[in-house]
Amino acid sequence: MSEYAEKEVIYISKSNTIAEISYVIYFCDLIVMDRKAYYRNLRWNKSPFIKSTSLDTPIVRRYEEFKLIEECIGGWDRIMIVTAPIGYGKTTLMNLLVKEKPRGVDYVVPFDAYEPIDAVMKKIIKTLPPWKRLFVGNIDRTEFGTFLQKKLGSQKMLLLFDEAQDYEDELFRWLRIINDRANNVFMIFFGLPKLESRITAETSFRDRKSKTIQMRPLSDEELRNIVVERIHWVSGDGIRPFTEGGLKRLCESANSVPRKLLENGQGVVEEGARRDNLSIDETFVEGVLGFFEDPATVVDDKKEPQITVPVNVIPTSGFLEDLSPTQKNIVDLLMTNEDLSISELSETLGSGIRSVGSLIRKLRGLDKDEVLRKPNVPYPIVVRKGKEKRMGRFQYVYTLSDNVRRLIAQK
Repeated sequence: MSEYAEKEVIYISKSNTIAEISYVIYFCDLIVMDRKAYYRNLRWNKSPFIKSTSLDTPIVRRYEEFKLIEECIGGWDRIMIVTAPIGYGKTTLMNLLVKEKPRGVDYVVPFDAYEPIDAVMKKIIKTLPPWKRLFVGNIDRTEFGTFLQKKLGSQKMLLLFDEAQDYEDELFRWLRIINDRANNVFMIFFGLPKLESRITAETSFRDRKSKTIQMRPLSDEELRNIVVERIHWVSGDGIRPFTEGGLKRLCESANSVPRKLLENGQGVVEEGARRDNLSIDETFVEGVLGFFEDPATVVDDKKEPQITVPVNVIPTSGFLEDLSPTQKNIVDLLMTNEDLSISELSETLGSGIRSVGSLIRKLRGLDKDEVLRKPNVPYPIVVRKGKEKRMGRFQYVYTLSDNVRRLIAQK
């Protein structure tokens, strides 16, 4: 949307006439239609740079990491840790393991975010074929490992845990029991670099961890290949609208980070649509990406102050003890910053946006299982205020509920 159209929408009020409002709506529709027309000219059915974790989306194959995981499973390394910074493609690698099961593995069970033990048990059972689920009944948590080993026999099961740095100790302790009693169950924990120390601090896992794999930065050639695959995925032709120079510059701008490639690519395509440019060269890419620089590298007097995680702002007693460490950090941040978007929280905490979004949902009391498990917690802890412009775009912002602020103030 152009700067003009954005301002028109922002300043609409009750004083505007029906004709004026209709004009703005029509004007915005034209902008949307311009991008659709641009896609049609390129024979795209959608943008190749959309962020998606669906299994049909073309991904960077990560052959080296995939092969290493296969070798670890073949060597019976049963607890693995895969770490990488935000945007490197941890979830993408996890999806690859789901889509193309490692050699020798019969069942793959992915967990996208933290889930309580009972939910993990149900998902594992559901993955088994129907004839192995007969007469399951109610299984005690402590006996689940023995049950699973009997059901698997000589078959292998691989459990994948995304954003594992946010998991609670209780789940790690239970998984340690599974590891001891089910010899054919393998586990991979995906997370940020701090996950290594998180696992090491859990004594029950420290001595059982077999392998740590650090995901490597991607080459410009690998990034180029994924752009070509994605253009083909949306029914495009070759690398059009990019020239070789333009595509090379786009891949270089990502600094080896797949997520940055998608963000920059989408920005370039949107500007290409606005200018109706069907030949995007390096000069055009460089000009557009000047508007998509990392805010940390831009000197701007109007830039919002840096958000930092306070130390000992809130006493960790009462209902706060029932929250995970990252949930407590979110509460700390909202106490000192009044309100924040998920993107701001993600950047400050060093956690993935999907993980922070899941935690916010739980803090809002929208996860029924979480609410039932923690009767001492006065949900909702966090409430949504509305949309504001943060980090260059309109986002929902969240704040602590008045009740929680009152309870914390009493401590």
